[in-house]
Amino acid sequence: MIIGKVKKLTLGASAALVTMYSSAYATTISVGVAPSFAEALIDLSGAFQEYYITHGNLNYNVVVTVDSTANLKSEIINGAPSGPYDLLLSPDNLALYDLALKQPSLVVGQPFQYATDSLMLYSKSVDISAGLPSSLTQDFVIADPLKDAYGRATAQVLATTPGIVTALRQNHIKTRDDIGTTFAAVDGGSYPYGFVAKSQICQYNNGSEYYVEGTYHHEYSPTNSAHPYIPISLKGLKIAVTRATDKETELTDFVNFLTGQGATVGTSLIKQYCYKAS
Repeated sequence: MIIGKVKKLTLGASAALVTMYSSAYATTISVGVAPSFAEALIDLSGAFQEYYITHGNLNYNVVVTVDSTANLKSEIINGAPSGPYDLLLSPDNLALYDLALKQPSLVVGQPFQYATDSLMLYSKSVDISAGLPSSLTQDFVIADPLKDAYGRATAQVLATTPGIVTALRQNHIKTRDDIGTTFAAVDGGSYPYGFVAKSQICQYNNGSEYYVEGTYHHEYSPTNSAHPYIPISLKGLKIAVTRATDKETELTDFVNFLTGQGATVGTSLIKQYCYKAS
């Protein structure tokens, strides 16, 4: 799990592959990503590079910057046509559509969906496998609904939960800035349970979902009639920076890889994190 303010990672092909395909000309794109998808994106970027160096002798590099959507958006606005990102990936649809609507000269087209995620109630010590306790007498943690897409979805779930008004009055609902720090607060034992992203605690392999043994979880699906919420849609937005033709080609190939247009390697990897690929 990658949690932090800003982390920059250059993901290049292995030395062996570069040597084997020394005639390949390297191009690089920069991707800004919200923390919740960072780990999956790093794996995805490595698979993308390996795929294209072995399917076309194309030496693609990807620089990944992990930060809050608000900070990434601010950098894009301040950087204008010179950068710093070619692509923005985030579950914060409001921020992406706001950028596309208010700063149309800085983007290319509209946000596109590449995956969906869902909410999990998660604990390392309390059996919450049936969902929230009927009596909400313990503190628990959620992502801040004013700052985080997962937090907004959680607020919708809580709005249909019996006893929530009493829990609010008794100050049992605590918040963290984003879903990454929310997960860390539960996983580190600061709170007995909390709402996290399914992708943070689940792995999918050979048709089955796997969770860390000894932990507890309960999935809240957006289609659950008892506790519905607007689906958590992970979207991308191309940024209108100045790009050479080969860099534009790499960006197009990366978006196609991410969304499963052509090869399905990328979407298969996304599903391993228990996202639903678009």
